[in-house]
Amino acid sequence: MKILIGGNILPENTEKKDKDIKIVELCRVSREDEALTIKSLLANYNIECILQSDITHSVYPFTVDGLGEVTILVSDKELEKSKEIINMYEDRAKSRKND
Repeated sequence: MKILIGGNILPENTEKKDKDIKIVELCRVSREDEALTIKSLLANYNIECILQSDITHSVYPFTVDGLGEVTILVSDKELEKSKEIINMYEDRAKSRKND
């Protein structure tokens, strides 16, 4: 049996190790491009994430009352590190804006 995590199929020998992984919500963003930016940022730190949404953004590329929200999910073991990375990125963006 193979496990599907973040769009990747893991080999059987990693299956037992990954059974204990709990996927938790990191954050929600209103636009897909924001979610893709966060996914790319986390990937730079070797953190895998899953983007989850209730609609297909290529068909409905807008958000109405939270309908198009994208939820970003990470491993519970990577949650705190992921939050720190996002906060660091936001702080840098704010300081550049104020310059």
